[in-house]
Formats: sequence, structure tokens, C-alpha cells
Amino acid sequence: MRPEPARAEGSAAEPSAALSAATTTRPAHLARLRDRARHAGWLADLAMLPALIVLIVVLSTMTDGLLTSSNLINVLSQSAVVAIAAIGATFVILTGGIDLSTGSVIGASGVAGAWIITSSGNLAAGIAAGLLTGTVIGLVVGLVVARLNVVPFAVTLAALYVVSGCTTLLSHGRTIAPVPVDFIRFSIDGPGGVPYAVWLALVLYVIAQIVLTRTAWGRRVVHTGANVEVARISGVNVVRMKASVYAVAGLFSAIAGMVLTSGLAGAGASMGSPLLLNIVGAVVLGGTRLTGGRGSLLRTGIGVLFLGFLSNGMSLLGLQSYDQQIVTGSFIFLAASADGLLRWLRRRSDRA
Repeated sequence: MRPEPARAEGSAAEPSAALSAATTTRPAHLARLRDRARHAGWLADLAMLPALIVLIVVLSTMTDGLLTSSNLINVLSQSAVVAIAAIGATFVILTGGIDLSTGSVIGASGVAGAWIITSSGNLAAGIAAGLLTGTVIGLVVGLVVARLNVVPFAVTLAALYVVSGCTTLLSHGRTIAPVPVDFIRFSIDGPGGVPYAVWLALVLYVIAQIVLTRTAWGRRVVHTGANVEVARISGVNVVRMKASVYAVAGLFSAIAGMVLTSGLAGAGASMGSPLLLNIVGAVVLGGTRLTGGRGSLLRTGIGVLFLGFLSNGMSLLGLQSYDQQIVTGSFIFLAASADGLLRWLRRRSDRA
């Protein structure tokens, strides 16, 4: 009889064991990769934080009273409206769009809400009317952008003029006032001396960040901005997604409009127009890519604080309004240019 050949250890005799080991180690490997990606994401989200700290330190040495409790509350109060509207702008820009109608929607929502409040005396009905006005305008803009496939810049620019003109016409160019004292206190009083408007902005940021990172809708927003064709092939209803994003932006602009109405004790058609630069600028300064697909609410929040402290510091230094506009625009330009430069360097390194 021929003797049986000896089996080599660790070869074909143990394929199932090797397969089992690979199967058990793969989830751990994927978990480590996810942890690294999450860690890298947090680092990217906080990339603007050192610049904010440096700005605060520099301004505190150049001015008196920047870091007093009363001034800090003042900075937060003045930034609340921009912060709330910038949430909606972040969602839009993440899809690769842009919304230039934000300022006019703030005015229209504030006027609609103030008109109902002053004519009926019903605060809840007025707030509901203001929020509904902004959401409907945003939805109409989104449907035009998504279904007719029109460039967002053109649609929202047209909406800026149309909405502002209609609001001025319907309000006869006057300020709708007065609003109830309890409504005004929303922007003045609050726990710990911090106005309720600031707490509302903080809560909305937490909710929006959870929606963006922990829900299917939020992930689809990012996927649509990263590559719209891949998103469509993956089963994302791109038309519905874009329309919903503009509706959400309209809702947040409306909330900002009602908060601004509370702070001004009344509403006018043009009250939101000066805020457009800061709203979009905060998103850009925070590092959200204008072409879509990259960004977060944390980045936008840091951008809002940066512009808030910058504006407050320049006011304490006694700079004129036109000087402040030049400085603010320069920072936004540098932030946008830096993002483009980094992408160009990455492409060069990949080709090398």
C-alpha cells in the first residue's frame, strides 16, 4: 500500500478557520476605519476654531470690554438671527445650491407675522403665519430650482427682488408695529441673563446637526451635493431632495425673521436685506464648500461667532460701517480662496 501523503500544516487543512478569522477581524477593521473617519471629521469641523480664538485674543488686547459678560451676551444676541438663518443656508449649500433670497424671506416672514399679531392680537397665530410664509416661499423656490432645473443663483436672485417688492407693496413700505411686550422680551430676557433667542438658536443647531448626521435625509443632502448623479443612481429622489432643502431654508429664515421682529419690536420689508452677506459669509467662513458635499452645522456656528466677534470688535474700535464691510468681505474672500487653493494643491499632489 502506498503511504498517505502528509498534510502541510496551515494550508488547505485549515481554510475554514482562516475564513472564520478573517470574518471576525473585518468588522473590527471597519469599525477602526469609521472611528478614524469620524475623528478626522471632527478635526475638520474644528479647523476654524483656532482662528476664532486668535481673533478674540487680538481684539481683546486692542479694545476694552470685549470679554465682559454684558458684551459677550450682546455678541450672542446680535448673532442669533444670523445663526438661525445660516442653518438653512448650510443645508442649501451642502447640496451645491445657493439661496440669495434669505434676506427678503426674513423680511416677508416678519411682516406677515407682525401683521397678524397687530391686527388680531393673537401671538401664536402671528408666529404660525410668519413660519408658514417663509416655508411656502422656500418650497416654491426649491420646486423651480429642482423641477425646472434652473440655476439656483438666478432663481434665488429673482426671488430676492420679487419677494422684497411684494412685501414692500403689501406693507405700503411701513414698519408693522407695535408687537406685544411679551414677544419683545423674547430677545431681551432669558435664563442666566442670556436671551431666549440665543437659547433657541443653540437648540436649533443641536437639532439640525443631529438631523444632518443621524438621519437618512441628512445623509442624502450631503450625497446630493457630493455627486448628484451618483446620488440619483443610488436611489435618491434628487428633485424632492432639493425642493425640501429650500423649504427647510425658508423655514429657518422665517424663524430668524420672527426673532428679528421681536428684537426690533416691529417688522419691515427690508429688515433682513443687510444680513445676507453675514449669513452666507458665516457658512463660507466655517468651511462649508460652495460646490456642496462637505460641511457641518458646527463649522457654520463657528463662522457665525467669528463674524459676530469681528463686527463687535470693529465697533468697539470705532471703525465706520464701510470699513467694517471691507474687512468682513476680505475675510470671506480669504476663506473662499483658501478652500479653492487647498483643492488645487490636492489635485496637483494626486497627479504627482
